[in-house]
Amino acid sequence: MIREQAFNFLDMLTKKTPIFTLLISCVMLLIFVADLQFTTEIFMGVLYLIVIMLSLWLPSTKYTFVFAVVCTFLTAYGYFSSIYKFDVNQYITVTGFVNLGMTITALWITSFIAIYIKTISINLKTSESIHRAVLVASIDPILIIDTDGVIVSASNAIEHTFGWSVKEVKGLHLDKLLAVESRGPYNRLFDKQIGIENSHLIGQTLEVVGRHRVKRDFPCEISINYIYVEELNKALFTAVLRDISLRKATENKMGWLTTHDELTKIYNRRYLNEHIDREWKRLLRSQEYLSIIMVDIDFFKYYNDYLGHQAGDSCLQKVAAGLQDCLRRSTDFVARYGGEEFVILLPGTDLEGAIQVAEHLQQY
Repeated sequence: MIREQAFNFLDMLTKKTPIFTLLISCVMLLIFVADLQFTTEIFMGVLYLIVIMLSLWLPSTKYTFVFAVVCTFLTAYGYFSSIYKFDVNQYITVTGFVNLGMTITALWITSFIAIYIKTISINLKTSESIHRAVLVASIDPILIIDTDGVIVSASNAIEHTFGWSVKEVKGLHLDKLLAVESRGPYNRLFDKQIGIENSHLIGQTLEVVGRHRVKRDFPCEISINYIYVEELNKALFTAVLRDISLRKATENKMGWLTTHDELTKIYNRRYLNEHIDREWKRLLRSQEYLSIIMVDIDFFKYYNDYLGHQAGDSCLQKVAAGLQDCLRRSTDFVARYGGEEFVILLPGTDLEGAIQVAEHLQQY
């Protein structure tokens, strides 16, 4: 808030003073032309204002320096011009030269103050421009949060990810962007005012459940960092949030493909081998039976060649679905072993039971 107020004030000074400066310049010129006797007193007083005004809206501080040099020359010229136009004895005095020196000194002091103000203005504008550019260009939402967990600033990406506009999200608590099950640790983080920068949540990227404005939950990553602004004597947090819905969907898809056959949607040969190994060791300890049924589709090659691969794929899908429907126990397992070959595992089933299951499959 303080930063924005300072920037707005300097912005007002640097953008809305040219007309006022021009008016002062006209007054100065009239005084200078009308009566040189007043140059040392009135003219230079107005000149100081012009130096400050011009320094606030000219492009850089070098213009202020050049203008100060010109003003110094005009001051000396006006003073000595008055000496030769009027009574010389009236002007050639110690007091006159002291006044001239003090006037020029005041002029340069004013100029240095103006240069300092302009430098602060440029730095503020540069910092503000970078700040805004980062917030605008960021793909992921970036939040600035106070120690109470209230959002004080946000990047434009917040609207695409969470549905809140930048203006609407200001003043909201961070927990408005999190699902209920993910709020606890972060609420405790902001409730704890002592040693808050040492929390295990700081500097860590963690997976949470985000909450969209329309109450839609989605997987999200959040990274919170603690910062202390010495100039403001204030502690703040920055939070970067990322919607990882697509990544999680891809991970789930990849995980599913490593264990399943994409065509028939049942387990594949790789997972079958792992499952057989686990079941064999488990049943070996309990001294139970493990039956395996190999299923092969007769004359499938001719069927596939005659009707086409699309019909063959449809046939494999129907056979796989039929095999799954025939299995009654949750521990029974079916997988595609090869082209038209399938394997059924029957834990705790002896030979007689396996034969009954096989006959049932043939009749299905």
